[in-house]
Amino acid sequence: MTSFINNLDRLNRKERYFLIGMALGNPKFKLNSAFRQKLSKKYGLAVPVTAFVAMDYHLNWIFAAAALAFDNQVRDNIFDNKGGIVDGTQEDVDLLVAFEDKSSMNHVIMLEAKGFTAFSNRQFKHKMGRLKSIFGENGDRWPEVKPYFGLVSSRESRKLPADFCPSWLKVESKIPWFEMPLPDNRLILYGCDKQGRPNKERAFWMVK
Repeated sequence: MTSFINNLDRLNRKERYFLIGMALGNPKFKLNSAFRQKLSKKYGLAVPVTAFVAMDYHLNWIFAAAALAFDNQVRDNIFDNKGGIVDGTQEDVDLLVAFEDKSSMNHVIMLEAKGFTAFSNRQFKHKMGRLKSIFGENGDRWPEVKPYFGLVSSRESRKLPADFCPSWLKVESKIPWFEMPLPDNRLILYGCDKQGRPNKERAFWMVK
């Protein structure tokens, strides 16, 4: 395990990661073969079964893992937060997959998922700005790290501002997308008024 991937592992402090891993008997979040093949085909990689996998992984942690590994920065020291790259939010990627290949290149795949709600342009633009600041416009801030990004949803979004993405993010001029099958019999609960119209005061509620 490289120092970068070891840092990713040690920075992971998500309780849900450890709880779900324990509950499903998969404490290291190992990917199944079919999903590894999808990732490998989409990005032209050979994703190994030993890849590090985490969920709800903070963007701040990704930056810190790389900075500690490649910028000669040492834990317990205080560093100048130039450009405000480390911010006060818990902005994250839904799934992170990282591994080292035979040439010692560190590949880090970041997936953003939406199930029953749509990607918002505002949220998307903000995340693209963070990824640019972390990896650089061309993805070469750290030559030892190659970043990838993808969207996961039941339908491919056609309205996201792809021109706002850093150049390294696109595959064949498009934002990489993976289909996520969802059941079609889901219910929705929302607050409403007496006539059942959605209402932020939520004096009433209903399920459809």
